Amino acid sequence: MHILVTGGLGVNGAVVTRQLIERGFRPLVTDYRADFSLVPGLRARFDFVPGDITDRGFVASLFKGETIDAIIHLAAHISPDMDNEPFPSFTVNTQGTAYLLEAAQQAGIRRFIYASSRAVYGALPDNVGAPDYVPIDEEHPKRPTKSYDVTKLAAEQLGQVYRLVFGMEFAGLRFAGIYGPGKQARHGRMSIRSRMVEDPLAGVPVIVPRGGDQPDDMIYVEDAASALIDAALAERLQFGAYNIGSGLGQTMRDYAAAVRAAIPGAEIEVGPGGNALGFAENRSAVFDITRAGRDFGYAPKYDLTAGVADYVARLRAR
Repeated sequence: MHILVTGGLGVNGAVVTRQLIERGFRPLVTDYRADFSLVPGLRARFDFVPGDITDRGFVASLFKGETIDAIIHLAAHISPDMDNEPFPSFTVNTQGTAYLLEAAQQAGIRRFIYASSRAVYGALPDNVGAPDYVPIDEEHPKRPTKSYDVTKLAAEQLGQVYRLVFGMEFAGLRFAGIYGPGKQARHGRMSIRSRMVEDPLAGVPVIVPRGGDQPDDMIYVEDAASALIDAALAERLQFGAYNIGSGLGQTMRDYAAAVRAAIPGAEIEVGPGGNALGFAENRSAVFDITRAGRDFGYAPKYDLTAGVADYVARLRAR
């Protein structure tokens, strides 16, 4: 089976690329920059084509001379200021996905797995947050207002159109908050969880002003990557969207405790309250992950302690 991974050198895509190789595949990887720093020692074990998914001609060329069975699409516009960048968000997240969907349909690609996001739900009302934390399922109302959120939902809904009109096995995987190596360097101020690991490992104290009391759903990047691959390989996908998270609500204080367990002596101070990431509205929630477990066997392998420990071990190994 031949799998195309877009954004396959990015923070999350690099883990997908590595895991595919570990499972015995030789993936075709594309990314807009040839930065192999997140896939050390693996360059000879995958095929790489540099390019931009907003270039329709480039996207069409990916399928010429290649027999591709499935696509795992992770390429996206990620920027610390992306809330104020609606046009680049649209161009990459929505238009780029449209180019890929059309080229895939014309090439007869059977399976298209899209790395979507919790962002499609937009602001979440209090009844799925504190104090009750009713898990949200995939049918929960979508009310995105930020540019990234809107463009991710638009791309996901366009994929549903291709699913209905052409019978393409499209599925958007909506991820809870992902933590793992690489985010601090690539994602800047959005990487609070990474800063809470990587700064203490370097002997630097960390202060998180708020967020210690509000549970949220967090998932380790290794579980996120496994979910994408398992969905691509599944015998059948009954739905066009799946929540992927831990199914648990845990606070930044819980996260800090996991860091201290992995890095004895880590200096981390987490303030009270909620909204650790500083959003203008509530984004914290717990995901109902039943559907993904039923359809392709998704079950997180890493709890918070194990995930942070693996994160630290991988950083030390580098």
